[in-house]
Amino acid sequence: MKYMNKIILFTLIFFVIGVLNVSAESESTNLSLPEIKTLISETAREHGIPPEILKAIAVEESKYKQFNDDGTPNISSDGGIGIMQITPDKIDIPVDMDRLKMDIEYNIEIGALVLLEKWNLGYLPKINNHDKAVLEDWYFAIMAYNGLSKSNDPKENPGNTYQEKIYKRIANSSFITGEFVFPEFDLRYEDNNEVMFFPPGINYVTSKTTLSQQMYSKGDIVYVDGRDGSVNLRNGSDVISKLWPYTPLTITAEPVETDNFNNDFVYYEVKGVKANGTLASAYLLKGSEDLLFTDPMDDQRAAALAFAVMNGYVKGYPDGSFGSGNPLKREHVAVILDNILELTKPADYKVKADDITDSHPYYEQLAEAEYNGLLGGGGKLRPSEHFTRAQMAQVMTGAFADYYDKPTEMHIFKDHAKIWNPDAVNTIYFNNVTVADPFNPGNAITRSQFAIFIYRTLVDF
Repeated sequence: MKYMNKIILFTLIFFVIGVLNVSAESESTNLSLPEIKTLISETAREHGIPPEILKAIAVEESKYKQFNDDGTPNISSDGGIGIMQITPDKIDIPVDMDRLKMDIEYNIEIGALVLLEKWNLGYLPKINNHDKAVLEDWYFAIMAYNGLSKSNDPKENPGNTYQEKIYKRIANSSFITGEFVFPEFDLRYEDNNEVMFFPPGINYVTSKTTLSQQMYSKGDIVYVDGRDGSVNLRNGSDVISKLWPYTPLTITAEPVETDNFNNDFVYYEVKGVKANGTLASAYLLKGSEDLLFTDPMDDQRAAALAFAVMNGYVKGYPDGSFGSGNPLKREHVAVILDNILELTKPADYKVKADDITDSHPYYEQLAEAEYNGLLGGGGKLRPSEHFTRAQMAQVMTGAFADYYDKPTEMHIFKDHAKIWNPDAVNTIYFNNVTVADPFNPGNAITRSQFAIFIYRTLVDF
């Protein structure tokens, strides 16, 4: 009987071991692309690493694969293990070998720590301000992740170094605006040694800097970039509306990864004045509270106000409003035009209009507007009067003549007989600066309407 009990016990033990082995093998499969990307991005954000960079490294190292098709760990000929191709004997971080092979999350974590260790190496040159949020600033850390050898010297192996491949992947898969451009580096070698070293204390500066677009969190303020004109706001695959460049938005949820191998950008849920949907991270730039007002009326006006504020053309009020519906005064038109065009006048120029003195708070701007023929055509500047729509057309066609195409036809407005300057009004209508018909030439223009006219003149939307 004891003998039979032992047989039963051993049978149970082997059965349990078999079950555990089957369970282990069943876990030796790669996660879905969105799951893998999510793990990488979350790990990157936890360590202050741009997700664009850590994802690009994972693609270059393993094409996002922890395991081979047969379920065995993805181990390269030189000993690199898993999705981040960690080579234990080439790093200074102690690792659990079994977890490195079998635990995807652990492998990604070690990869992030290795990259951070390279970022902190004191003997590597610094790029710009050594800011973790700037993609260009990671150049030497990315190089060191693969190795400081001649194969990664852009002079020795132009266009085919490890770091160049990483930045090419980022540019293409994350839809970064423009190319990454780096200066010429001073990389040196000792005799019969292919490991590079660097002159001490050198900092390099790139011609442009690119902030990560995948480190935003819920509540962050962003705005739409201007490279492609208006962009599609979506609800799933459906296009809800188009948003103008510079539209300010608030992130309302954490990012969602795509299931496309070639796309490493993420989708963010965003909310504007009326907008409520998702946008790709590639179109979202970091904004601030300064871009938000309490009274923009709609998302197009919000975009126009944000554009004007970002460029220093206008300011809002201390209470957080812009005064969107308030009539615009002529003196404020002079200030805005001066801010945009940087108007000048001779130092000895004397204002011809007799309705302002040099004690007027906007004397210089009004004088410059008069000298340049933008205001004061009737002999008076009338600084406190409200600006009309017809006056707006006259001033805009004078101030921004180089921006407008010459009309090929005359549009006849419903109130054409009331328009005293039809050529100017037709010019801004032909160039889509105004779309209103009837035109209402005598109506006062509001502050936000003028911002819209400026925006439609200066921005390709």
